[in-house]
Amino acid sequence: LCHFFHQVNNHPHQLQHSLQITTMKFQAILLATAVASSSAFVPSVAPLRTSISLDAKHVNNKATKKAVKNRPKKSRPSDINRKPTVYPTWESPPEYTISDN
Repeated sequence: LCHFFHQVNNHPHQLQHSLQITTMKFQAILLATAVASSSAFVPSVAPLRTSISLDAKHVNNKATKKAVKNRPKKSRPSDINRKPTVYPTWESPPEYTISDN
């Protein structure tokens, strides 16, 4: 170990050269790592498609269809066998009255 330090002290340009090589190796490894990890962010080349479909598996329900699907279900016999409500009939008055004057 002392022999190594003695050689380095006698030849400082060798130490500088070995530091440059070590730095260049580190930079090369860092660059290779960056290139390898950046490929995850690059979109893959997909073949050209002539259709304009969005390839949706299921269409989303609109508001009314969803409300009908999620409405309360009639589960009790009293609900299932209920007769419809009978409302009184309504006759609208005439809008215009014809007068002789």
